[in-house]
Amino acid sequence: MDYAIGQHSLQCVSCGATNPIESVRNTHDKSHDYEKTKQNLSFLTPQSSQLELHCSNCGATFLMTADQHAGDCPYCDLNIVVPAKNHRQLAPDYVLPFAVDDKTATQSFKKWLRKLWFAPSKLKLKAFKSQPMKAVYIPMWSFDAEVSSSYQGRRGDYYTTYRTVTRRVNGRTQTSRQAVQKIRWRSVSGHVFNVFKHVYTFASKALPDQFLNFLSRWDFQQAEDYNPSYLSGFQSQLYQLGIDVGYQRAQQIMDITIRSTIRRDIGGDQQQILHVNSDYDNVKFRLVLVPVYMAAFSYQSKIYRYVIHGQSGKTYGERPWSWLKITASLLLIATVLAAIIIFNR
Repeated sequence: MDYAIGQHSLQCVSCGATNPIESVRNTHDKSHDYEKTKQNLSFLTPQSSQLELHCSNCGATFLMTADQHAGDCPYCDLNIVVPAKNHRQLAPDYVLPFAVDDKTATQSFKKWLRKLWFAPSKLKLKAFKSQPMKAVYIPMWSFDAEVSSSYQGRRGDYYTTYRTVTRRVNGRTQTSRQAVQKIRWRSVSGHVFNVFKHVYTFASKALPDQFLNFLSRWDFQQAEDYNPSYLSGFQSQLYQLGIDVGYQRAQQIMDITIRSTIRRDIGGDQQQILHVNSDYDNVKFRLVLVPVYMAAFSYQSKIYRYVIHGQSGKTYGERPWSWLKITASLLLIATVLAAIIIFNR
């Protein structure tokens, strides 16, 4: 039985019979204290693992892809979910179930692809005929923190002065006053406070960091306490990046907001931040499995990846450029401009 998207139930792929999944939605916060958890772990960076499994349905023995704990038996297509706790010190806390089916995801990708200007025609043709997208749950760290930041900087305020300008007009000397904008700087210091909730960072190496901003927008109200039933019929990955790496990246994301808050606190027309000292308190984290459709295609010896958000259905991806199309367009524009110039002579 596979998880039936949007129905919170398991559905038999043969007869359509369903079994409801008991929903346990945000009844309590399952976040963990970061410092205490870090101290209790034997090691922070998990080792890559490949699981040798025995299928209870057909009896076959096979290897599951490295760092994957949910998938299908390659011989009989039986859904298999290996308890993550058996192979990682930390088990998932929450799962965000898929809300978009594969048909809708494919339509979203094709719509996105058609909007790409100067994309190679062969790429579009190949993408439409490519292998089906993989529906995967990827692990992400979600961090909360209360951050107190003291800073030193400079505030710049514009002011206007005037200068006398002399010039000759029609053989006569004329003088006038011309406004000149200048900036007056003064040293400032202060303190700001920020509360962060659900700052997401990748716990997997499946996607590069440029995809993080796109995959950081989730409706956590739809999260369920981790239940392997939601993984049935899908692939799911184990975390590969430890909480220390996740926390370092979360701090980098928080720092952007902290500096923005400081600039607002400094005020004025321009701001310079010279020094920031931040204290992070009440740092909590969760391990969340989020739904993503993933695919990749090769074009001219380079791999291009794209993802479809499993909740919103929106598409984001890497794209190549057809320099032949760009060159042809530039030549066409140049030809049209030349024709206009000749016609107007």
